[in-house]
Amino acid sequence: MKKTNFKAAGLKVSFSLIIPVRNGGDLFLRSIESIMQQSAQPAEIIIFDTESTDGAIGRVKAQIKKIPLRIFAIQKNAFDHGGTRNAALKLARYPWVLFMTQDAVCADRHAFAALLKNKALKNMVAVYGMQLPHDDATPLAATARAFNYGKARVEQNMAIAPALGIKTWFTSNSFCLWNKSALEKTGGFAEKLILGEDMYAAARLIQSGGMVVYEPLAQVRHSHNYSVWDEFRRYFDIGVFHATCADLLFRAGTANKEGLKFVLAQARELWRRRAFLSLMQFPFHIAAKFLGYKLGRKFRLLGPRVSRALSMHKAYWVI
Repeated sequence: MKKTNFKAAGLKVSFSLIIPVRNGGDLFLRSIESIMQQSAQPAEIIIFDTESTDGAIGRVKAQIKKIPLRIFAIQKNAFDHGGTRNAALKLARYPWVLFMTQDAVCADRHAFAALLKNKALKNMVAVYGMQLPHDDATPLAATARAFNYGKARVEQNMAIAPALGIKTWFTSNSFCLWNKSALEKTGGFAEKLILGEDMYAAARLIQSGGMVVYEPLAQVRHSHNYSVWDEFRRYFDIGVFHATCADLLFRAGTANKEGLKFVLAQARELWRRRAFLSLMQFPFHIAAKFLGYKLGRKFRLLGPRVSRALSMHKAYWVI
């Protein structure tokens, strides 16, 4: 992919950076180091720390010297994907708010600038970037990233919904810049969701006439080496999310076609890479995802006790 040399000096955009953290460790420190090297610097950094015990927060304070830093402590049982981010959104002092996760590391010096160059587009409410695999990513994790984050820039709006289907609402708070005013007008992030607060917000904004942009020149490294059981639990939670929010999410089609496209594309890429061990593991991962998703869609029949046992986000379930 051709890289563009973005110049931060021409941007002059004040934005807040928000990162929820829980025991981020060395990867979080690498993330902060990559942020400090950006050509476009945030006007402030807000960290919501959930009972971290690894000492990384203290080391981060030493890393962030020239940018105003505010750290807020919350209890583990009070963390909520949407609720915690809404609390941070209210505290943000600037019109553009960049959300990242503790394990996302900027791939180069111009990741932020590449997002910000889209801010003047008409009806643009959010822009998210490409997620590359970490250096230690397995072939399964790396090829999954390649499918979800392609090389082509995409402007996601209702006009393109018939072609994109459910991916019309796709975005990720691991690395996403939001128009604070537009986000707040639609109620911010939905609270008490098992996951997917970013996708839910994007769906509401797009269906209200906004546009979400995928900008592949803005890049971070972010991936997970999930086991088969991890894949099952993750997709169980995705199934719960889709079942809970079906009326909003399926207005542009269901996830079935996207799931099949994903399987075929990942299998082809694994074969191209000659990742034969991963190809042997691949059917088990696909079966785990399929079964987890289908059971998640039926979570009401399973009840909270069984659902909690199958879920990755166990704090969601009240028993």
